[in-house]
Amino acid sequence: MANAREMRLREHAEDPAGSCLETGDVRVDDRLTGLSAPVVPASPLTWDSPDDLVDIPEPRLMLPRIRIDAFVQSDEIAEVLGRAAGDRRAVRSEFAVHRGGFSEAIERYREQPAANLILVEDSGSADQLQWHVEALAECCPPDARLVVIGSRNDISLYRRLIKLGVSDYIVQPFGPLHLLDSILSIFAETDEKELGLVLAFVGARGGTGASTVAHNVASTLSRKFEATTLLIDANLGFGTAALQFDITSPQGFADAVRERENLDHDLLERLVHWREKRLGVLTAPDRLDQLTAPDLGIMRHLVDQARRLARFVILDLPHGWSPWIAEALSSADRVGVVATADLPSLRNSRTLLEMIQKMRPNDALPEIILSRMPLRGKPQVSVDDYVRILGVRAPATIPFDATAASAEMSGRLMVEASPRSEAAVAIAALASRMTGIDENSRRKPVRRGVVGRLLGRRRR
Repeated sequence: MANAREMRLREHAEDPAGSCLETGDVRVDDRLTGLSAPVVPASPLTWDSPDDLVDIPEPRLMLPRIRIDAFVQSDEIAEVLGRAAGDRRAVRSEFAVHRGGFSEAIERYREQPAANLILVEDSGSADQLQWHVEALAECCPPDARLVVIGSRNDISLYRRLIKLGVSDYIVQPFGPLHLLDSILSIFAETDEKELGLVLAFVGARGGTGASTVAHNVASTLSRKFEATTLLIDANLGFGTAALQFDITSPQGFADAVRERENLDHDLLERLVHWREKRLGVLTAPDRLDQLTAPDLGIMRHLVDQARRLARFVILDLPHGWSPWIAEALSSADRVGVVATADLPSLRNSRTLLEMIQKMRPNDALPEIILSRMPLRGKPQVSVDDYVRILGVRAPATIPFDATAASAEMSGRLMVEASPRSEAAVAIAALASRMTGIDENSRRKPVRRGVVGRLLGRRRR
């Protein structure tokens, strides 16, 4: 029996012919993504972090519509630039990589208009760099930005280049996220600290409870972690957020999509139903005749505006694959794939991981979330099977909770009806795992009056 089970696992999870999402038996095709991300080998599922060399957070903003010219001398820097150009955050920018250094850049811009951003690899002395920077400045307009890539970690050199007007000096080695962060710091109009973190949840197949997980995570972040949270129900025609939160809103996701580029964060805030002070819900349309799949670019714009309204944005996406779903997953900071402990979920989870990683080669792997885990007995596919076949860290597990259904019938969430249940504890751990918030550090500060502060001073 063990050998037969092993053969079934391999047949469902490793055979490319069986790796298709349950969207009417239509096979997933790269052309459906609508994106031009570089292709990563799909099997086996083993990836290394591209920014292990530097400890830098993942940028949240998108690069603006700019032209970037890079003049490099080494294959290593050319490879980093190629990975940065294929990143989801650089989809609106135009990268061009040229061989050479300052001399080639100066010669090029004597005959052609300069790019918005110029990257030059050079490891010369400080005096040589100063001469090259001044010579390049004569060929470029005042609004052109320059970033120098060098090998010397010298603070005095950095200060000297900054005084000359250089926007940044990047020391080798570095990864694509480091480069993107540097570019964003030069061109971004908004501080990333003011933008919310976006978590996207998608089911490996129908019936995995992805919406239930997304809704309960949103409630946990707003209530237990006291963070302003916005839930976007993008399940066109079949969304359940309005039912689960017991709300009625005449406006919602469909209205935001119809606004297209006219949507700003002020208009979005008016479309959101604020159930509580810290929890807003953008409901899905409940009529099938109102269904309009978002065009390419709309979901990215919606997510950008949603970041400005809340500390955390939760995307509840339908299972399956389409260009707008791919764009939503590409726009998120963290992705959670909700599955159940069975063979179809394992097969589809592998397919989703491969597709998502193609779009997000420089990001962390999606979280695998095993929902509705049986309290007794052995599941059809174990947690170890997911780890071994998918090559991911141990999935988050959420045990089956019988109170969830009764809570939904009364317009309450499971974490509200049974906040101390095993499932609610697992949801809180998942929220902490995906956001980086320590769930045990949410202690309110002790407020003391004038007398208390005076007594405190005397004790010192």
